[in-house]
Amino acid sequence: MVSAEKKISLKILVADDEPLIRQSLKLAGESQGHIVQAVEDGLQALSVWSSFDPDLAFIDVLMPNVDGLELLEKIPKDSKAKTIIISAHDKMSEKDIKNRGADLFIKKPFSDIFQLIEQAEELIKKQA
Repeated sequence: MVSAEKKISLKILVADDEPLIRQSLKLAGESQGHIVQAVEDGLQALSVWSSFDPDLAFIDVLMPNVDGLELLEKIPKDSKAKTIIISAHDKMSEKDIKNRGADLFIKKPFSDIFQLIEQAEELIKKQA
């Protein structure tokens, strides 16, 4: 008999100023058993980061107040969170994003929100 793979439960922070993307990632993550906190800009993300202590963060590049690239620089140094940059910004490459400290870059628009959650889970599993 093949044993079922154990499902991991993650704490996911979503920082995106687009309400539809923010809510979609939140609902998709929660439907997979994850705890998701969603905020609309980098300043809010920083204010909840330490108390929420995410395992993973989806971060948009273009946000008001503190943008995604600034947020990457300001994440607490002791954070264990994997970071996934999501952006429609066409001048950014995966290499640029990784050089700034992110673990993965996903270009907007994306067609399958559940696939994003799966990619996030795989990123965490690789670490384990």
